[in-house]
Amino acid sequence: MVFTGYYEHGIDDKNRLAIPAKFRAIWDPDRHGKGFIIVPGRRPRTLWLYPDKLFSELSACFRSSLLPDEQQHDFEEMYYTFSDHLEMDSQGRVVLPERMLRRAGLGKDVVICGVKDHLEIHRKDDFAQRFGDDRWNSFGEVLAKASDVVRREERQPGPEGGR
Repeated sequence: MVFTGYYEHGIDDKNRLAIPAKFRAIWDPDRHGKGFIIVPGRRPRTLWLYPDKLFSELSACFRSSLLPDEQQHDFEEMYYTFSDHLEMDSQGRVVLPERMLRRAGLGKDVVICGVKDHLEIHRKDDFAQRFGDDRWNSFGEVLAKASDVVRREERQPGPEGGR
């Protein structure tokens, strides 16, 4: 499953956010789980939603981290403490925890966007600033750089390269 696109949405007075129909259409509860795990995003004022089964798979990978033990413990302590499970209701909505909305500084007007394996929730004004015309106009350059990396990887000998 690959999440793509973005949608402007509102968070209602009960902190419910509707997951866009396009994202729900590719959702298979048997493969992806019944809900999401919400975590603080990598950028300030964002929250990320992972399908709960994918989050479990990622958690298994974190156990084999190359971080020193104390750093690994600090990471896990923060990551899992700041995470929460969200169930989707019959109308495709999730209730976002008040404490996470407050800490992330999200208002009621948000953008929910697909970013490959997860969804990201941004403040509407932050999203507009981050993904404005400058970003749109630089897309070709970013795509070219990514394509160059893929081509170099394909030329590398060994089990990963030379496909």
